[in-house]
Amino acid sequence: MLVDSQRLAPAGPVATAGLTDVEDQTEPALLTAVRFRQGIQHLAGGVTVVTSGDDDGAWYGVTTTSVCALSVDPPTLIACVRRRSPIGQQLGRTRRFCVNLLSQEQRTVAEAFALRRSLDADRFLHGQWACGTTGSPVLMDGLASFECGVDLIYGYPSDVVVIGSVQQVRHAADPAGPLVSVAGQFGQVMSTAP
Repeated sequence: MLVDSQRLAPAGPVATAGLTDVEDQTEPALLTAVRFRQGIQHLAGGVTVVTSGDDDGAWYGVTTTSVCALSVDPPTLIACVRRRSPIGQQLGRTRRFCVNLLSQEQRTVAEAFALRRSLDADRFLHGQWACGTTGSPVLMDGLASFECGVDLIYGYPSDVVVIGSVQQVRHAADPAGPLVSVAGQFGQVMSTAP
């Protein structure tokens, strides 16, 4: 799947044709959840693997597109992971994590860390991993990695929202394009510029 970067340019006035009038309308929570899933699938996101390691040498990780920069000064990231995932259960204890940005060539890494029933140790057989300076696993051949200390953890019903101060940054010298996810599929960004 290709994402046309020119289509991401600012648009004109907001079109409202085809949207339902939501004033004074409420719908059952289940219907809202279904419609939310249908709508949010169109939001493209960069694919990352969020990792953490404990003092006993155990590593944890999960694929997510729910990562964003909170601040440049000081450098701070927000990441969201499933509460029931091993990393979601361990972040409060490890107090550190690493956001690893995947290239379009690392689809197998994304798939390995997306499997819910896979053992964490097996996931790290995909890609070139090393222990970072903070103790979290770093994908050495990824586009970039951001090692963070946990500043704040906010528990939500299905997810854990973690805010981290960036302590170490690593990036590829000759990066490939990013791996993206949209509509439940992995793809890549393709430039349409000459």
